[in-house]
Amino acid sequence: MLEKIHRSIQTRGLKKFLTTGTLDLFNILNTHLVERRDNKTQYVFINKSSGKNKLVVILAGYKKYLWPATLERIRTYVPHDHDVCITSSGIKSSELIKLCMKNGWSYLCTQRNSPGVALNKAISLHPSADYIFKLDEDIFISSNFFTSLPLGYQRVMTEMMLEPGFCAPVLNVNGISYKTFLQTLRIEDEYKKKFGELIARCDDLPVHDKPEAAWWIWKNSLPFDSVSQKFIDNSGKYYICSTRFSIGAILFRRNFWETIKGFKSSWYEGVLGVDEDVLCRDCVSFSRPMCIINSVLAGHFSFYPQESFMKAKLPEMAQIDPETFPPEIFSAHHS
Repeated sequence: MLEKIHRSIQTRGLKKFLTTGTLDLFNILNTHLVERRDNKTQYVFINKSSGKNKLVVILAGYKKYLWPATLERIRTYVPHDHDVCITSSGIKSSELIKLCMKNGWSYLCTQRNSPGVALNKAISLHPSADYIFKLDEDIFISSNFFTSLPLGYQRVMTEMMLEPGFCAPVLNVNGISYKTFLQTLRIEDEYKKKFGELIARCDDLPVHDKPEAAWWIWKNSLPFDSVSQKFIDNSGKYYICSTRFSIGAILFRRNFWETIKGFKSSWYEGVLGVDEDVLCRDCVSFSRPMCIINSVLAGHFSFYPQESFMKAKLPEMAQIDPETFPPEIFSAHHS
C-alpha cells in the first residue's frame, strides 16, 4: 500500500494526490451514507409474490383519479407469469392495498418520499425477478405492452450486439417519441400547423408545456385500443434515444440495476426526476443504450402544466373512448 502511495505521489505530485484522494474519500463517504439512509427507510410490504422472473413495479399513490383506467388496463393485459407490485413513495394507501388484495398483487409503501428508494426496495424484495417493467400510475398501456417490449429488447441485442439499458414504448405525450407517434399516424403536418416545428427534446416544448397540445395529441390517440393497433405494423422497428428519455414506462433487466447500484434519489424528499436523470446518464456511461420500440404505444396522461386541463377533459374522453375511460367513473371531474 505504501509503495502504491509513493508511486502515485511521484506520478501526480503531492497536490494532485491529496486532491484526488480527498474527492475519492468524499465519494466513498457519500455512497456509504446513501446506502445507510435507504436501508434504514421504514416500509410496509404485503407480499403476494410467487417468485416469478418477470416483475411489474407500479409507482402509484398520488393520481387516484386515473387508477380506474390505468391500473385496470394493467390488470387486463399483464400475463399470469408476471409478479405485480404497487409501490407508494411516502404515502400508505388503503385503497391501493384493497386493490392489490383483490388482484393478487403485492403492495409496498416506504416512509421516505423518494421514487428511487421505493423502486429499489420493491426490486430487492423480489429477488427472483430478472425482467422488470417499471410503470407510473399515469401511463395507459396497450394490449401488446408486456409481450412486444421484451421482443424488442431481444431484437436490439441480436441486431446491434448492444444490450439495452432499458426499452420503452412510443409515448404519445413526450418530447422525444411524440415525433414517432405523429409520423406513424401521419398527422405530423397537422401538428406543425397548430404548434410549430417538430423538435425532439425532453422539455421546453408545446408537448410538455401546453395543455392544448396534450389534448390535441390525446384526441388523436382515441379510441386508444384502435390507435395502438396501428403501431403493431411497426414490428421490428426501433431506434436508440441519444438524449434523456422518460422512464414512466420501461423494461430493464436486473443485471443492469445491479451494475448501476439501483435508482438514485435526492437527499431531499419529494424531489422528482433524479432517478430518471441519473439512469439515462448511466445508460451512456455503461454503454447500455436507451431504446424506443416503435411497435408499442403507451399513453402518458400529461405533464404537470397540463394536468388540471386534462383532468377537466376526462368526461369528454369518456364519451370518445368509453372502453379506456369508463363513463360511470369519468362522467364528472374527479380529484
